[in-house]
Amino acid sequence: MHLVGMVNPPTSQYAENWRDPLGRADWLSGRFHADLARTLERGLFDMAFFADALAVPEDGDGDYATTLRTAGKGSIYLDPITVVSLAAGATSRIGLGATVSTSFVPPYAIARQLLSVDHLSGGRAAWNIVTSTTDAEARNMGRDRIDPPGERYDRADAVVQTVLDLWRSWEPGALVHDRESGLFADPKRVHRVPGGLSRGPLTLPRSPQGHPVLMQAGSSPRGRAFAARWAEVVFAIGDTEEGMRELRRELRDRARIDHDRDPDSIRVLQGVQPVVGWTDADAQAKLRALRERIDLPAALTKLARLLHADELDPDAPAVDALAAHRGATGSVGFEDMLASVSARRGFTVAELAVEQALNQLHPQVVGSPATVAEHLEHLFRGEAADGFVVFPALYHSSFEDFVAGVVPELQRRGVFRTEYSGATLREHLRG
Repeated sequence: MHLVGMVNPPTSQYAENWRDPLGRADWLSGRFHADLARTLERGLFDMAFFADALAVPEDGDGDYATTLRTAGKGSIYLDPITVVSLAAGATSRIGLGATVSTSFVPPYAIARQLLSVDHLSGGRAAWNIVTSTTDAEARNMGRDRIDPPGERYDRADAVVQTVLDLWRSWEPGALVHDRESGLFADPKRVHRVPGGLSRGPLTLPRSPQGHPVLMQAGSSPRGRAFAARWAEVVFAIGDTEEGMRELRRELRDRARIDHDRDPDSIRVLQGVQPVVGWTDADAQAKLRALRERIDLPAALTKLARLLHADELDPDAPAVDALAAHRGATGSVGFEDMLASVSARRGFTVAELAVEQALNQLHPQVVGSPATVAEHLEHLFRGEAADGFVVFPALYHSSFEDFVAGVVPELQRRGVFRTEYSGATLREHLRG
């Protein structure tokens, strides 16, 4: 199976991480990110990927005060290209993914930044492709509002195609570097690119893995179509085992039928939040402690901000509140996931607020290393996932618990590597 660590401090998927005594507070330092990348590399993870957004999340009135006051998700984001560059220098084998938006960054800039990281890391870079979703992000980038989802994905299709064309604008062997003949690069093997978003060529030849790996997390119908066309790694969230299996089957079928891709060229990784203890009872105690630290009024305030609601009735059915504020988040797939889980589990608004603060409704796996490994192995062998995106509750202790306990158990069961067999990220994913 494949493992990816998601990095988005200070909150991660657990809203109280920044307040917890086991959560590190130096997330604005290079040391924090270097240590984290080295921990995941010690655990032989395929990749660490760094989330991003381009605005502090706002409420329905366009105010960001609630987000900052409560350390809401998105209150702090370092530039991912800068962070992966630092992490590349601190590690030698693990893949490194950076989130870059197709909505605002020109294709040439995307291509050059990411291929630079790919060269400097020895072929370990990935591009987490996002379209951005909020008007706040659009305004920070000089626009009045965000485009509708369909138009954003149409733009993303054109941007990704252009980026790929730029990465391929140098043929293999175009960089000759022949000191005797005096030929540096063969201009016949370097080309302009088609289309109107850039003309090229790029100022860089191909990297050790050809070009960075493409990663994507769209869960709406349009997002799935985009993933089937482009993604090598899909980051998914499934609330049931059968739902996970069906999504993986759909993406593989779409890739094969719609785009003539080898279905094994697409890796579908399900998001999970492991809570690991040395015994099942110890893990359950950890989970109770995490839950008890959540402040209900603050959790309700954060949910109201997310849904752009002035006020929420804590005792009302969560599905009704979600329906009344449909479209507030800018992500149809995310809202569908919230509604599906809330309906299946019968959440009130208060229960949804607490669960959102605990794990953002991502599946939790709670138990000893053997218990967690058994569950992940079951999903993997049952073809519900090709692997997992691991969300920590706490930085870095949750990752450290997983690496120290769960990874050796997965290795013992024969479902996870005991060493890196290749040098590049694409080789990790194909192994």
